[in-house]
Amino acid sequence: MNRVTLCVILLSLFAVSAASADEYDLETYLTLVERNNPDLLLRFKDIELAETDAALARSAFLPRAGVQGGYNRNLQDVRTNYDNELTMGIGITQILFSAGALSNYSKAKLGKAIREQSFEAARLAVLCAAKKLYARAELALLIVEIRESSERFSLEQYQRMERRRQAGAATEMDLLSAEVDWRTKADAIMEARKNAELVLLAFRDLAGIPHTQTIELTQVRTSLPELPENPNLGSILANRADYRALLLSKELSGIDRSAARNAFMPEVSASFNYAIGGMGNGSSLTGDYDFNSAAFGITINIPILAGGARLARMKASKLEQEKTIIALSQKETAIESELKELHLRLEEAQRRSESSLRTVETARRAVALAQAAYTNGQATYLTIADAQDKLDTVWLNFANIGYEYFCAYYDWELAVGIKN
Repeated sequence: MNRVTLCVILLSLFAVSAASADEYDLETYLTLVERNNPDLLLRFKDIELAETDAALARSAFLPRAGVQGGYNRNLQDVRTNYDNELTMGIGITQILFSAGALSNYSKAKLGKAIREQSFEAARLAVLCAAKKLYARAELALLIVEIRESSERFSLEQYQRMERRRQAGAATEMDLLSAEVDWRTKADAIMEARKNAELVLLAFRDLAGIPHTQTIELTQVRTSLPELPENPNLGSILANRADYRALLLSKELSGIDRSAARNAFMPEVSASFNYAIGGMGNGSSLTGDYDFNSAAFGITINIPILAGGARLARMKASKLEQEKTIIALSQKETAIESELKELHLRLEEAQRRSESSLRTVETARRAVALAQAAYTNGQATYLTIADAQDKLDTVWLNFANIGYEYFCAYYDWELAVGIKN
């Protein structure tokens, strides 16, 4: 049996069927995770809050208007007053220039962009975790299949040994050994099923799938992904949402420095007020004295002293900008090291997979030879049991290596900023 055929046989076992189950291939599962994952839903609310902050900052540039009205009734006979006074006025204020408002609006827009990049980084991380969890569920269900197949084989051998013992062709030791082997395999099934249920529980929770829903994994895998080449670090940095968020944070700290300097600049605003009123005596509300007025004004607010707060703010923003520069350099180094580590993991897993596959082929041959030897009376039952146990072990090892390769490959996709 060649490598490709055996690999297909193993990986095809990942699609485990169940009665009345809902089918999930990898793409369907990732769509559910992206739509229902609570962490992503919370982060999306952060983006909506950032949009609200930007709208609030933008409102500083829009005119503000107010209307005021009043009525006074004179209850005493004072000759200098009218019995009735009715007034109404409207006032409009517009900021003409405010460096602080400009800085606040720029910061709000940039804050929204940072949250969007942070959301994208979180989205990719959650989807990477979902892909690894899908592979983990495949592995857990495959282990159950391997354990069940091994238990069926042991049960058949035990029943066969009972018949041989009754016919006087087997010893009591052979029968007891077969029974112990079968019962041990049965216990291993219960452990594998429990582990699979725990993995499927996490599988459901990550995507918001009801716990009562039966899962059927239908992803078809015919081979391991190709070992990727080492990409250019510059292109990776451009694709990494978390790195772009740091770049925007650096830009934000620059705006903070500008805002600190702008605190020394004046603020200019314009206002317009219009009022009408009427006064009257007796039962007349107006008519004895009516008036209207209109006024336009310019206000300039020049800051002079702030107790050193503005200078301290400038220094703090400068330090924040320097911290961001250091964080960017640190991030670049971390990404470069991460890529090298992941490539080493992939290379090692690929080599181990090829070696493990050859071991599987050898173990399968050993089981066939042991069965033939036992049939011919040239070996004991223990020989078959030992050969089958070794085959189970190498099958499980091969499956684990495949899982490790997929996990490393998904981590690689996340590290290079591949979109999902």
